[in-house]
Amino acid sequence: MESTCHAGQVPDRHRDPTVSVRPTADDKQAAAEALGEWGWTIGDALHAALLWLLDDPRRLAELERFRPPAKTKGRPPNNARPRGQ
Repeated sequence: MESTCHAGQVPDRHRDPTVSVRPTADDKQAAAEALGEWGWTIGDALHAALLWLLDDPRRLAELERFRPPAKTKGRPPNNARPRGQ
């Protein structure tokens, strides 16, 4: 599968919505330092990793041990006391 960028097309913010992740500050700092030594940004590495996985989806099995836990859906419970109490 060829990515939009490799197909000579510029990604469109409406057709290709942004995907976001929120790693911990420590993970981001460590990744930025390690990748920076190779002249890579975190965004470059994430994009390249997606293309690498698309090239052979069986590679996902190699990542399973690094997979973060599933996030809960919906809003967190409101355990705060009602106002005025």
